[in-house]
Amino acid sequence: MKKFKALSLSLFIVMCMATAVLAAYPEKNIQGIIQWGAGGGCDGVSRAITPLAEKYLGKTIILQNKTGATGAVATTMVANMPADGYTLLYAAENPATYRVLGLSPLSFNDFEPIIIPVEGAVVICVNPETPYKTMKDLVEAAKKNSKIKMGTSGTGGLPYVAGAMMKNIHDIQFNMIQFDGDGPGATAVMGGHAEVMPLALSTSVEYIKGGRLRGLAVLRTERVPQLPDVPAITEIYPEYKQYLPWGPFYGVFVKKGTPKDVVAKLTEAFTKAYNEARFTEFVANSGGFKMGLTGQKAADFTKKFESTASWLIYNAGGAKKSPKDFNIPQPK
Repeated sequence: MKKFKALSLSLFIVMCMATAVLAAYPEKNIQGIIQWGAGGGCDGVSRAITPLAEKYLGKTIILQNKTGATGAVATTMVANMPADGYTLLYAAENPATYRVLGLSPLSFNDFEPIIIPVEGAVVICVNPETPYKTMKDLVEAAKKNSKIKMGTSGTGGLPYVAGAMMKNIHDIQFNMIQFDGDGPGATAVMGGHAEVMPLALSTSVEYIKGGRLRGLAVLRTERVPQLPDVPAITEIYPEYKQYLPWGPFYGVFVKKGTPKDVVAKLTEAFTKAYNEARFTEFVANSGGFKMGLTGQKAADFTKKFESTASWLIYNAGGAKKSPKDFNIPQPK
C-alpha cells in the first residue's frame, strides 16, 4: 500500500510539473522574424495576425524584418536559435526553393508549421501602353521576341517561377530585370521600365482597377472575385492545370524539435486569431484567401509546393541542383 501511495504521489507530481510547464509557456516575450521587408505581403499578414494571437498568449511578440537572400537570412537566423518556441519565423513560400537554388541547405522540413493562414494569387500584368491586350497576345509576341522585359524579384521569387512555368509550357523566355520585390516591380512596369511582371494579387489589384496595370490572366483554375473580368489562366491554356494550385502563401513556423506542448499552445493562439472577424476582414481587403492550415495539412501543403516550384525551376534551367538530389518528387 505504501509503495502504491508513493507511486501515485510520484505520478501526481510529474503530472503537475508537466501542467506547470505547459501553463508557463510563454514565460517571456517572443521574437518574431519576418523574412521579407516592410510593406510586402508577408509583412502585412504577419502584422495583422500577430496582435490578435498575443491576446491568447498573454505575451508580446516582437516583430523584426530580416531581409536578404530571398528570405534565407531570416530562415537561417531562426534555424540557429533554440527550439523553444521563443523565436517564430514568419515566412512566405521561398524556403521551398532554397535547396535547388543553392541558397541554403534549409527547407520547410527544418521547421514546424504553426499556421498557414493566407494564400494569394499571381496575376500576369503588363503596362497598359503595351500592345498586349490578352495573354495570347503576350505569348505569341514572346515566341517571336525574347527581349520583352519581364520584371522579377530575383531567382526563385514568384515572378521568376511564373516565368519558368511560361517557359516550360510555351517554350518562351523573357529578358529578366530584377527589382526589390513586388512593389518596386509594379512601379517599374507602370513607369515603362519593364513591360510585363507576374505580380501578387494583393500588390496589383488596385493598380489594375485604376487602369495603371492591365491584368492578362490569373494563375488559378478559376477567376478571383477581386478581378472578375480577368480570366483564369486555364480558360486560355488548360495545360497550366498541371502546376496549379500554386501561388504565394504566408505562414508562421518554429524550429523543428520545439516541444509539442509549445507548438500546440502557439497553434491554438494563432488559430483563434485567424478566426477573428478582424483578420477575416483584413484578408478580404488585401487580395488574399483564407487557408488556416495547421499540423500535418500544413506540412503536406509545403511539400507539394516544394515539388511544383523546384521542378519548374529545374526544368527551366534555373536550378543549381536537381530536385532528385533531395528526394523531391516530381509533381503528379
